[in-house]
Amino acid sequence: MLRSALAAASLALILGSGSARADPFVIDDLLKLEQFGQASLSPQGSSLAFERIGSALETGPYEYDALDLVLRTQVLVAATDGSAPPIGLTRHPDGGGQVIGAWSPDGRRLLVYRLGDRTFQAGIANPATGDVRWLQGTPESAMWGRAAQWRDGEQLVLIQRAAGDLPAMMRLSYDAGTRMQHLWGLTREGREPGRTVIGAGAFRDATPRPRSSSLVLVTTTSGEQRTLATGRFHDLEVSPGGRFVAAARFTDDRPFDPSVPFLQGDFSTRRELTLVDLDTGAVWEPLPGLDLSPNLMTWSPSGRRLLVWVRQDGQSWSEGRLVEIDPQRKTVAWTSLHGRRPALVQTGLRTEVICADWLGDRPMLYVQGEARRDWVRLGPFDARVLTRDLASPSSSLLAVSRSHIAVQSGGEVWSVDQVGHALRLSQGRRVASGVTTALFSQGQRFQFNSPTRQDWVLVGEGNGIQRRRLIDGAPLGEPLAGERIVAIDESQAAVVQTDGVREILSRADGARLARINDHLSGVVFASPEAVGHTAKDGSPLVSWLFRPAASGLQRPPLIIIPYPGGPARAPSPTEADIATNVQLMVAAGYAVLIPSLPRVEHRGEPAEDMAADILRAVDAAALTGAFDPDRLVLWGHSFGAYSAVAAATQSSRFSAVIAANGPYDLLSVWGQFALPQSLAPEDGLPVRSRAGWVETGQGGLGAPPWTDPARYIRNSPVLSANRITVPVLLITADRDYVPPAQAQELFSALYRQQKDVVLVTYRGEGHVLSSPANIRDMYDTVWRWLDEVLARASPAAGVGPEPAQAPAR
Repeated sequence: MLRSALAAASLALILGSGSARADPFVIDDLLKLEQFGQASLSPQGSSLAFERIGSALETGPYEYDALDLVLRTQVLVAATDGSAPPIGLTRHPDGGGQVIGAWSPDGRRLLVYRLGDRTFQAGIANPATGDVRWLQGTPESAMWGRAAQWRDGEQLVLIQRAAGDLPAMMRLSYDAGTRMQHLWGLTREGREPGRTVIGAGAFRDATPRPRSSSLVLVTTTSGEQRTLATGRFHDLEVSPGGRFVAAARFTDDRPFDPSVPFLQGDFSTRRELTLVDLDTGAVWEPLPGLDLSPNLMTWSPSGRRLLVWVRQDGQSWSEGRLVEIDPQRKTVAWTSLHGRRPALVQTGLRTEVICADWLGDRPMLYVQGEARRDWVRLGPFDARVLTRDLASPSSSLLAVSRSHIAVQSGGEVWSVDQVGHALRLSQGRRVASGVTTALFSQGQRFQFNSPTRQDWVLVGEGNGIQRRRLIDGAPLGEPLAGERIVAIDESQAAVVQTDGVREILSRADGARLARINDHLSGVVFASPEAVGHTAKDGSPLVSWLFRPAASGLQRPPLIIIPYPGGPARAPSPTEADIATNVQLMVAAGYAVLIPSLPRVEHRGEPAEDMAADILRAVDAAALTGAFDPDRLVLWGHSFGAYSAVAAATQSSRFSAVIAANGPYDLLSVWGQFALPQSLAPEDGLPVRSRAGWVETGQGGLGAPPWTDPARYIRNSPVLSANRITVPVLLITADRDYVPPAQAQELFSALYRQQKDVVLVTYRGEGHVLSSPANIRDMYDTVWRWLDEVLARASPAAGVGPEPAQAPAR
């Protein structure tokens, strides 16, 4: 009904405006969305490589979950002087998509990767011609830092996996079906057992181990690959000058204290260090048996010393040591902290990270004081506080030169020299990373350590974006115009600007290189309206309201999209949000509210007061008169689904609940295995990540179930399902890492009470749907279900015959 009314309103607008188009945003618009991925300038600034990611309708198969987008990605190279239009790299004969790896130091070659046909390859592209020479073997992903790095203009150090053994993130989805069919086949034939075995404690060796990988030196002119070392390598860093490579490898299971809560992203295995002399091939393991801190592996500017942080088994990271290693002299020096202690920085998955680097020839460390954190430079006799004049120095450095660091404090960027003299530059601006960056070029380590080594930093306020020198704050070059800076060096830049809803990739001088999303030129999008309100403690919050086009009927229902953990963010119109797309909801005739739910005070009690916090935002938004406050729909995905169901157990003000891919029973999800992980135990048991999510992640209960069962019970919405009084639509997928058993439990609880519930399970899908047919079906299912459910709650007044449908686009 709502969709029909809105379609008629849109039709009237179209017919009454001459030739002007005013189309609603429809599901095909979402599926046709294009993106720009990574962009990278060659070291000399003469060429720009960039990724153009096509629409979800362009190619299949849809079996890589979030990485399906790689199959429709093409790498193009443009001359920055405008002498030639961008050229696309040559496609592999077997198809597949391409993504950017890294430029060679001389800019003559570009490392790229190809994913397709269940194959992952590295290749060397000639940017002048677009030709690609594909290398033998299966490379590692850059998830943890780097998996490949140029030594010089011709040689490349690369982590190679066993032949055909794709990184787990790339194969888990399709591999689940393949393995299950294989095991079922063994059982059916009756000659071999069809089983999976895992073990722990004295039986930990029963768990299969992953295959080893190799650290190889590739000569790109010939394709020759020389094996340097073998092991379970996953991160590397080549020294300045190219003499040595440091590589992190997984070794043995790491013992742990059962009384300490699990961290969701912590490694269950020890990480150890390997150093290789690339001139001689000599391999050295300088710290045997010591656990290497994740996300820290940085060479001194001279390339002579490596800085890492290590701990012994049984120690916490704060009890570890900072180490300087000289691979040429084969020396290991324990760096004195002069009574300081490291600050433990948490990742989004609650992994603890040590942040350190070099300033000149001395190490720097991010330390924890009594009331604040600071960067200190560690000398032979003392530790000099560098950031004493900054209010709240950040853990991540924006740039490091031989004599200065660029560090953010609040929203401001400061340049600080070796003795702590600080110069305020301006508001901070960062180069926007592409959606493929973290997996193929610079992974998690670069979010916390390994900042860019340069003597300038990007700053700006509003549209006044500028490079500034660290030494004196002087500007470099002309100011830059653009909404997003995607690649930059001292003289060149690439920016993305929005022309209505189309995105344009341009050079800094405004010359266009590529444009995407032309199909949206006639689409009308809803704009966000800020809704101010307060939290329970009186602190100010801002939520975001979107209104549908006026239909002339009764006020529309409101869809609320909860997701606790921070301030609300208004998505851009062209954001490819599959799970809860605001523009599709508005086009279907609903008002939409994204409530701000920081909920810091509820750490450890994630369900507590959920409905009250959501309804504070709803009541503030209701003052606008934009929606019917008696028809409220909760629609959450993942942790948002948990929040939606929790709220429905606490208030009768909601009319319906849509919960997709969420956990609802924290007792059971604490230990449940998802299907893909259960079939591939050699990739690592999911116990730590699953239990860690509940204990210290978003769940945050702080302990395993047997130590505080009451806390688990009161924060598990399924155990309060008797208080749910409205219809519920549950959506799940059989390859989701949030086990579908969670939705099945909640369905069973509601079924047992003869309550209104529908469970939709998508087969062959993960945490977010990727098949266009399934995406279409999900939204069609939701709209039809809401039409039926809300019709029961709709007042009769103002509802007449359904208007005619607008023409389909």
